[in-house]
Amino acid sequence: MNVGLPFLIPALLGAQLVLTLVLTKGEICPGQRGRVHKTLPVLLVGWLLATVAQPLAVLPLLALAYFTMKVKTGKTRDAGPLKVFYAATGLAAVVWIMMAASLPLPAAALSLAAIPLFGALLAQLLLTQARSRLQAFHRLLPFTGIASAMVSVLCVLWMASQLGEAEVQALVSTIIAALVCLVAALLVWAMHLLTSKTVNRWQLLAAAALLVGSAYFETVLMMSL
Repeated sequence: MNVGLPFLIPALLGAQLVLTLVLTKGEICPGQRGRVHKTLPVLLVGWLLATVAQPLAVLPLLALAYFTMKVKTGKTRDAGPLKVFYAATGLAAVVWIMMAASLPLPAAALSLAAIPLFGALLAQLLLTQARSRLQAFHRLLPFTGIASAMVSVLCVLWMASQLGEAEVQALVSTIIAALVCLVAALLVWAMHLLTSKTVNRWQLLAAAALLVGSAYFETVLMMSL
């Protein structure tokens, strides 16, 4: 198993799905749209890292790179060739399917749950960096994360049930660490909702770090299947 791919590719795919909604359905001015466009290189770096272990990831990388370059030139600055962005998202879905097909079923289910979980957090981080005023997204994305985290917990338990008693005992601390990091990430992520304050990028970066920690321990569990 390629370490990190079951979570990196879902994060990129999920973020692109959210940004697709933002760019097509979100009521944003050209200035906000331009700032969202400026966050796309973050996704390009992610896809570049993915190509190291999954060569097929070069397809969404090239499509997204083309879109990113076009929104910086001429009349496409405001909207850009959105069909290319749709294609990049579709290719990202294909890459995830190809990657998930190589995983055991419980691990594939966990990777599927990671699309809304990791994708929503990455998308909110990018929108916050872009100073987006789409407050509905800042409220809904954490709830999306909470719902998908519940599914992730069930997937972790499913993976644990596939192991022998001796293996489970050896991995108890790993399972607990994964769940603790996951819960902590959700609490930090939703802090702005609990305190009625404005979300900030440092809060989301801290939540992302905890979520990556949870993914690390979940990957250790995956590799035991």
